Amino acid sequence: MNHTTLSQNDIKFFLDLVNSAGSTALQMQRGILEIQRKEDSTIVTQADIWVQNYLTEKISERFNDFQIISEEKTNYNTDFSRDRISVILDPIDGTAMFSMHLPIWCISIGIFKGYTPIYGFVFSPGSDLLFYNDDNNSYLNGKKLISDPTVIIEKETNIFYSSEIRGVKINFPGKVRNLGSTALHACLTADNSRNRLLAFIGKSYLWDWAGAIPILIKAGVKLKYLNGSDLDYKAIIENNFELEDYAVAYNAEDFALIKNIFNR
Repeated sequence: MNHTTLSQNDIKFFLDLVNSAGSTALQMQRGILEIQRKEDSTIVTQADIWVQNYLTEKISERFNDFQIISEEKTNYNTDFSRDRISVILDPIDGTAMFSMHLPIWCISIGIFKGYTPIYGFVFSPGSDLLFYNDDNNSYLNGKKLISDPTVIIEKETNIFYSSEIRGVKINFPGKVRNLGSTALHACLTADNSRNRLLAFIGKSYLWDWAGAIPILIKAGVKLKYLNGSDLDYKAIIENNFELEDYAVAYNAEDFALIKNIFNR
């Protein structure tokens, strides 16, 4: 079966899926966690593996022609031809926070058609935040989500950043915070009418961003590399899914404002 867009029933399937996976992962977090180290010394728990396997199994059962790519089981021999649908998973984004029994983590699912991001589902059970988009809008907990591009910069304005930031100085009068989850950081830029969030800067890999990117696009959040260029998803995938520079999701009309805040 060839899919170009998801039906409303398909979207409900993914919403039910992340809710189900998130509920189980939250219960696992409240128990005894088995923490292991991957080859790159980052942390993985039994919940990461369970969520990955659960999502993969359920998505494959419903969409047997979809290509599935996951942080915890990366296949670099992928096919991103124009009409191919790819599901890019981060089973638990924010595993370090998850392992510390803190609530700032999420399950992230990004859906691409070829090299184009089209749908995202990002669920943070511990924070009760479910971000997603359809063909027309982005939503937070079922309510339409539109970012505010006119954030006023003052002491209570926020910037989020990810922990891999190196060599970037932040010149900003407000609050600079690291909450520990790339996809959730990024999605929160779309909720800036409540959280006064100007920008999020991070690098990492495509699965860290994949669920958030379609949500940002539909909500009106802007996204650029720190050098001012647009993200090239084909180049990212060909770079073993690693972003080529620091990416910035931001709420401002002029990128020069953002670039002046982040100095190399």
